[in-house]
Amino acid sequence: MSGRAFTVSELTAVVRDALSARPELEDVLVEGEISNFTPAVSGHLYFTLKDARAAVKCVCWRTAAQRIPFRPADGMTVIVHGSVSVYEQGGSYQLYVDRVEPSGVGALALAIEQLKQRLSTEGLFDELRKRPLPVLPRRVVVVTSRSGAAYRDVVTVTARRAPGVDLVLSPATVQGEGAADTVARALRRAGEVRGADVVLLVRGGGSIEDLMAFNSEVVARAIRASRLPVVTGIGHETDTTVADLAADRRAATPSAAAELVVPSVAQLREEVARRLLRLGHGARQTLNRARERTGGLAARLDASSPRRRLAGHRQELDARQARLRAALFREVDVTRGRLARSGERLSRAGERIVGQRRSGLERRGAQLQALSPLRTLERGYSITLDAGGRAVLNPASLRAGDDLRTVLYRGSVRSTVTEIRASSQNEQMYDTEPGGSTP
Repeated sequence: MSGRAFTVSELTAVVRDALSARPELEDVLVEGEISNFTPAVSGHLYFTLKDARAAVKCVCWRTAAQRIPFRPADGMTVIVHGSVSVYEQGGSYQLYVDRVEPSGVGALALAIEQLKQRLSTEGLFDELRKRPLPVLPRRVVVVTSRSGAAYRDVVTVTARRAPGVDLVLSPATVQGEGAADTVARALRRAGEVRGADVVLLVRGGGSIEDLMAFNSEVVARAIRASRLPVVTGIGHETDTTVADLAADRRAATPSAAAELVVPSVAQLREEVARRLLRLGHGARQTLNRARERTGGLAARLDASSPRRRLAGHRQELDARQARLRAALFREVDVTRGRLARSGERLSRAGERIVGQRRSGLERRGAQLQALSPLRTLERGYSITLDAGGRAVLNPASLRAGDDLRTVLYRGSVRSTVTEIRASSQNEQMYDTEPGGSTP
């Protein structure tokens, strides 16, 4: 092994100088598929371009990255412009990119499609967010260039269709650097116009570069933030911008937008006349049907009138009264017969009960008479009473000198006790002295 050995830095420098000596590597176009795409916080972009057999690392500094109109992503095939140099710290060559364009699709078209997709995903174009247009606007605000043909077209259409509609211009730059911001400001001013009902955002035709202000996010968001409904008429019929998608209604041209917002007075008059004719015809038909229904109802009402039915009700009432009277008389006769039979049965039962009671009384009277003291006295007995009127049953209750009264069958005898003599219950005593008791 002979010769001086290179350091790594020296070898890398030799390679770098060798690459720098190749002018074709200072202005190179490379096509490939993006992979490992990494946007840094600093704004620089790092990615790899590859094909089926090789890969090269790429770096795009922030100032160049800010000029890319679309968002690069993994899997996207692009054509990049830049220069080749050696990354000495990594010991590898890489491509320093200053421009990026999509392969097969224009960068602006791709950027627009990416913006449409992102805003659509966000819901900015949803139909539910669209606002209805006024039927008869009194004041219309036009956002466009003061000197452009679009404004003249709107003025011409409005004067022809509805001269009484008031047009207010909110001027804006519709093309070139900063146009998107001026359009957004003009939309905000339009929402502040007193008495305004709707906004027209219009511009004549042009290339995709000319219409870029209407394909910007700032204009789309200004449309949705407007307090008034926005109608667009941008470019030609084949042009569909981001502003068209964000607007509440879209027309093909500025003139068509004016016709959409401003109704034709003549057509309105014709429509009113037609509607009045249909209304009158419908009213007459309705009135005739109502008359027919009223006639039928009147006939049915007359047929069911109380006056017509009163006579029948009266006759029915008389018949019912007659039937009730007859029924009452029949019921009275039946009741009288029932009462008569009941009276006869009651009389016979009373006589039978009276007879039975009389016979019982007679038997009890005979029994009572047989047990009466008078019958006893009639048979020769007497009753001796003391001075208190009590019957004397035992001589032991008496004392000599007591006054006695002896009741006979006919009359009574008074006497005085002179002697008391006790005897057995069955002993017969006969006292012949005056005042004594005789059995």
